Amino acid sequence: MAEKEVGVDLISLLGSPWTAKAIWILHHCGIPFHRRPFEPFADELWLRYKLGLWPWHLRFWSRFTVPIAIIKKFKKLQILMDSFDIAEWAITTSETKPEVEELRQLRHWNTLSDVLLEYGRANFVKAATRDVRVAIEVIAPPWMKKLPSFLVTMVMKVAVKVFAFKYRHENSHSTSSAVVQAVQQIRAAIQGGKGKYLLGDKFSYADIVMAIAINGLSPSEDVFQFTVPRKYDPEAIDLLHDFPDVKDWKNAVMKQHLPPVLKKNPSEFQS
Repeated sequence: MAEKEVGVDLISLLGSPWTAKAIWILHHCGIPFHRRPFEPFADELWLRYKLGLWPWHLRFWSRFTVPIAIIKKFKKLQILMDSFDIAEWAITTSETKPEVEELRQLRHWNTLSDVLLEYGRANFVKAATRDVRVAIEVIAPPWMKKLPSFLVTMVMKVAVKVFAFKYRHENSHSTSSAVVQAVQQIRAAIQGGKGKYLLGDKFSYADIVMAIAINGLSPSEDVFQFTVPRKYDPEAIDLLHDFPDVKDWKNAVMKQHLPPVLKKNPSEFQS
């Protein structure tokens, strides 16, 4: 892929695990991209304008999430609005073309990762509803934290309610038992292979999505990812208590393959 022929704008929210999926696979495939930071609520109208939508368009009123990739190839424009669609495009665009069966397996692992991530998101909503300081600490942008505390609290209480309503369907179906079953599949794949990667002996998108998902349950100190700080939920159940091997696998994958932009390094957040 010639860099001059293709341009990729990635509308993304650093800290979001779904954004991390897109950034990591683009980085792994060697595809250059420009990251356009997105702030929930503040950028909602801008996002619709960027997508060419106006109030008289029915889709204007639809629910939108990031990441979104806007791909410019010659004079054609392609918009990808799902992290797996971005990954599939990146993988099929790279030099190594995957087989149909491999893509099917990658989709399976991506779906499984969402089970864990949606559980984490549901827990975040519960924690932030109990104590708005969770939302302020985790997702409030730096500029907002400089405002008077009463104003920040008021805005974030509204934001949490909107966030809870936006994902009410996914949150209501998220269970810890489904998470444990998903983690058991990870363990089986690790034990069934050589212990390093989920699909054979090579690093793939399956490892990316599951490492990110496991990190949501067992956060690494140097990874920039939205999670509920332990101090706000000290009695939270450790669903990975019986899976130290899965934790070790996640740590090894991130240590070897995690792109710098996804680490807790402020200088990288501007990339």
